[in-house]
Amino acid sequence: MRARGVVIVALLTAAAPGVARADAEEASLHAHAIFGVARLADGDSTSGEPATAPLAGLAVRGSYATRDWFQYDASVALAATGAATFGEGTFAPPGAPPVTGEYETTAQLARVDAGVTLRLGVRFIPTVRLALGAEGRRVSAPTVMLGAGVERDDVRAASLGVDLLGSFGVGLDVRLDRRNVIGVAVGGSYAVPLGGDAFQTVEGYVHWSRYWYPRW
Repeated sequence: MRARGVVIVALLTAAAPGVARADAEEASLHAHAIFGVARLADGDSTSGEPATAPLAGLAVRGSYATRDWFQYDASVALAATGAATFGEGTFAPPGAPPVTGEYETTAQLARVDAGVTLRLGVRFIPTVRLALGAEGRRVSAPTVMLGAGVERDDVRAASLGVDLLGSFGVGLDVRLDRRNVIGVAVGGSYAVPLGGDAFQTVEGYVHWSRYWYPRW
């Protein structure tokens, strides 16, 4: 009878799902959806005031934990803004009279960064991430509204620039099992332009992650 009980316990243990763990030597791959708001400055704005625009994108992040409570990680992201509307700008297109009016631009960016994420739990995991990196940013040619439905988009060419970048985020992950984690986070980024205009973001993230142990 005792032997039968041991067999039953062993079978139930083998059939049970893996115990959730947050360990050193874990690696992971994350897929992120990004949404938020970008704050863009523009050198041709008459007022000098920045404008805001919606932001959306996707990111992939890889990580490796050297301690139970934090992991090193690196990510690549692609994102774009909707139209940012500036109250008024004055442009001097080559070979044409100056143009003044309300105008819109959009931005597209490719970002890489690396940092560290604190993992403050096992099944329910508060997270704090800090990272540094760089981004390439394209700002579209402005579309100037001249009134009566007239628009001009030939007053300035699109521009390309590079920013140094700092980013942060706080979130909550939920470990579904030993391998799968889902989570949400909020954060933002602050760009230090190398010759361009100021750019900051406030971002939200939703992600799914797959964890494993490369050395096991």
